[in-house]
Amino acid sequence: MIELSLTEFCLLMLIAAFVLVGLFGWVSRFSHWNEERRGRRVRMVCDLCLEVWQDRGREKIRACPGCGRNCERKS
Repeated sequence: MIELSLTEFCLLMLIAAFVLVGLFGWVSRFSHWNEERRGRRVRMVCDLCLEVWQDRGREKIRACPGCGRNCERKS
């Protein structure tokens, strides 16, 4: 059996806590980045009137619902 002193046990728990916090932070950052990337695919912004709307279609050029100008999908 492995014998640990109280000091070694506390140090291992502290290291494990820091590793878990770092891992959860990395997963959260990656999830947020992925959601932003997916959102940019459907979000369109008119260059003229700056209206923002969601368009889930595949067309590259759409008419702005605010001013009627043809807008091109950025990404």
